[in-house]
Amino acid sequence: GSIFLDAYQDGNNVVIEVRDDGAGINIDKVRAKALEKGTITEKQAETMSEKDFIDLLFQPSFSTADKITDVSGRGVGLDVVRTKIEALGGSISAKSVQGEGSTFAIQLPLTLAIIQALMVEVMNEKYAIPLSNIQGIEDIPRNEIRFVQNKEVINLRGSVIPIIRSHEILELEELEEQPENYVVVIMQKGDQRVGMIVDNLIGQQETVIKSLGRHITNEKLFSGATILGDGEVALIFDTNTLI
Repeated sequence: GSIFLDAYQDGNNVVIEVRDDGAGINIDKVRAKALEKGTITEKQAETMSEKDFIDLLFQPSFSTADKITDVSGRGVGLDVVRTKIEALGGSISAKSVQGEGSTFAIQLPLTLAIIQALMVEVMNEKYAIPLSNIQGIEDIPRNEIRFVQNKEVINLRGSVIPIIRSHEILELEELEEQPENYVVVIMQKGDQRVGMIVDNLIGQQETVIKSLGRHITNEKLFSGATILGDGEVALIFDTNTLI
């Protein structure tokens, strides 16, 4: 067998792909192990896609190995890899074709200190969203938001995209008068997409990431903060958590 390593620039990111020409990921084995460990239920398994099953490999303590050895079977390898990559503001995804091989794609920002960000406003507070994770901005009529399995979604040019409301994740009160059209920022990680409703768009800006340290309780929602030209502090959304 062979292992191939490719690296290339994609916008503001560096993508590193590691692929092989081996047997690929046995989806049936992943499914069986997930059911055995109680990671998922039979009902959940019925609606899961092949990609959903592959993503289970990144869960803590999840392994399909039949035996535990010094180097495998403990379910910490891919979990640690994803945690470290996301701490750098990156992401990792995997795809596989049984009998042909697997590909792991690591995406990292070109610079880990300075990023291009879209500045948005929520309840008169400014927030930053890394531009590298933004696929587009849409103006969505309020009546086009639908519910699928109790979750809000939109149909964007034939694709169903989940919606999150910035007011809810920030635990803020919704506006008393809802606008007729929502400003929706479409974010993407790998082949996953989600739309976040914000109040207003401010514009694109180069931002220097500052560590939050222990100054904020909901640190998982944010990857850091930046100081704007007027001295105001804006929190930077962690898109890995949102998507």
